[in-house]
Amino acid sequence: MNSNIINFYLEANNLKNVIRTGWKEVGIPDDKIESVADHVFGTEILALSIINEKNLSLNLEKVLKMILVRELAKAKTNYEQSIITSNTKENYRALTEEILNKLGNNSDLLSIYDEYESQETDESKFVYKVCKLESDLQAKIYEKDGYFTLENAKEDIKKYPKDIEVGEITKASDGWIMFDRSYYDDELFISLSKDIQEL
Repeated sequence: MNSNIINFYLEANNLKNVIRTGWKEVGIPDDKIESVADHVFGTEILALSIINEKNLSLNLEKVLKMILVRELAKAKTNYEQSIITSNTKENYRALTEEILNKLGNNSDLLSIYDEYESQETDESKFVYKVCKLESDLQAKIYEKDGYFTLENAKEDIKKYPKDIEVGEITKASDGWIMFDRSYYDDELFISLSKDIQEL
């Protein structure tokens, strides 16, 4: 039914109104902070370009769906701002399912969400890493535009887990990039991370 399409769109469209509060914590001006929808868009562009350019044997359609459905719950509530510390994985899945239920034909989308959460397939592992890489690129963009300062970055590093060594940072984005690099287990993402750091 057409109402399913429209209702799903209206619900998911709220991702445009939910900011990624991590940027607020490092002093990015309110009017420059990206929304979750911005992050989804950036991650999908990055994923498409990596898969295409590196000729990876991944299911691109599944990857693009996965990038969206992993963020959908944030459209249901002000997730980023209010319940990020209290929400459980089960509640997050329930919120995702509630949005997907706007569509009559949603079983593949819910299974793609579950696949992401399991982190057992090549696509789910790729999506996890490409989401982190996109955030690192955004940190670099904010740095280059003068919104992410070295002073704020050094304050932010004090919140990092003690067992993560980021070394001496000389640019605002260094801490984010070096921290996320510890999650990469393949040369492709490590090399992309290093190239981003050198921008």
